[in-house]
Amino acid sequence: MRVLRGALAILLLGGAAIVALHYWLGVGGGLHFAIGGPLYDAVVLGAGIACLVRASDHERERRAWLLIGLAILAWGAAEVYWTAFIDGNPAAPYPSPADVGYLAFYPLAYAGLAMLVRARAHEMNWRLWMDGAIAALGAAALGAAFVFDFVAEQTTGTPLQVATTLAYPLGDIAMVAVVVGVVALTGWRPGRTWALLLAGLAALVFADIAFTLQSTEVTLPGGDWIDPIYLIGAVCLGATAWQPAEATEITSPQRGAGHREIVVPALFAGVMIGLFAMQYFSATSGLSTVLWTATMTAVIVRLAMSDRENRSLLEQVRTDALTGLSNRGRMQVDLDEQCERATEEHPAMLFLFDLNGFKRYNDTFGHPAGDELLARLGYALSEAVGDDGVAYRVGGDEFCLLLTCGEERFDDVAREAAKALTASEKGIDVASSWGGVSIPREANSPSTALQLADVRMYAQKESRRVAHEGHDELSLPAPPISAQRTS
Repeated sequence: MRVLRGALAILLLGGAAIVALHYWLGVGGGLHFAIGGPLYDAVVLGAGIACLVRASDHERERRAWLLIGLAILAWGAAEVYWTAFIDGNPAAPYPSPADVGYLAFYPLAYAGLAMLVRARAHEMNWRLWMDGAIAALGAAALGAAFVFDFVAEQTTGTPLQVATTLAYPLGDIAMVAVVVGVVALTGWRPGRTWALLLAGLAALVFADIAFTLQSTEVTLPGGDWIDPIYLIGAVCLGATAWQPAEATEITSPQRGAGHREIVVPALFAGVMIGLFAMQYFSATSGLSTVLWTATMTAVIVRLAMSDRENRSLLEQVRTDALTGLSNRGRMQVDLDEQCERATEEHPAMLFLFDLNGFKRYNDTFGHPAGDELLARLGYALSEAVGDDGVAYRVGGDEFCLLLTCGEERFDDVAREAAKALTASEKGIDVASSWGGVSIPREANSPSTALQLADVRMYAQKESRRVAHEGHDELSLPAPPISAQRTS
């Protein structure tokens, strides 16, 4: 294997250098057939074999590199057929078996890249996938607008010849989309192996587009100067056989990237706006229209998903993990809002609850049992409140209600809440003391409301402490709000 790697390295680097010197500087002018034929073809085939060698070395990525290697070998087989039967033959058919090999390169390469991404992508979040999709669609839309539309207008011949001619720019546009999409998936930091692989594919696409435009009599320099670019792409692809498998994973970037989060959507949204302007001022094919529409749709979906996730994260921050109730932070926000919104005619009501007997229960049966009890009581409290307001857990065994229903419901909801915060477990009774305050009649600021409700809660707690022993205080009806406020 070491000898094979050495031979392939000499073939790829040395062969490509000789071909480039020949075509660009005229070195070895009398050896044109040998350099532009067998040597050229051998370099392409060598790149395919190098990818097969990499497939044998890396089991996890074996199928991916096998497909990429087969794609290059299909290209190499097409070059061999071209050299043997088409080059210099004015009566050569079009399309020919060489076109079959050239076009087979695309689906095999796409499949190989997809499998390579699958093998190396771990714990990628939806942002990377959406950015990859947006970048791919945007690149494809650009290619369709500037290459495909032009080639489609210039192409003539039989339907099969037209289809073959258009298949090349379509394949190249899709390849550009895949390359840009994969680079976006890597967070625009592809690493050495990915950089070589994607640079090789980009070189092939560039050369292929240049060749296509040259064949349509666009004002590009004539001659065979494009051929060495193909080999540069082949060398980059083959050079991946010498790259280590380490440090090639595609991973999700950490959150907190700031403005970089919106770079891809903003950039390609701007690109699509430019293409829309082009569509307005000139007639183009439906392909570019479909692609820029798909890109803009992807941008909108990306932003909608981001907004949804942000809302979900905000909800998590505002929720008590143990009970599922809203937490103290959300209570502060909601209380501030109600102090500004509530009126004398439509007041709000704040209740604070503190559990009696919970500390004894928690110390006796342990914290897991205490947490389980709090979770059950929190669920019961939420059910008792329903749509009449919001229930919060504001501390270890402290709960809060903020009622926004009609004033006539305040007393009933408070009593139901007190019953919900009731339990008798293994000989230990857990109950609640509570205090309420009307907003804005008794307090028009959050701090005043909390302070007054807290004073009333602990006053009730003290009075119950001296209640008759053995009396089920939880069965006693809670005093009405009016009586509590005057106490």
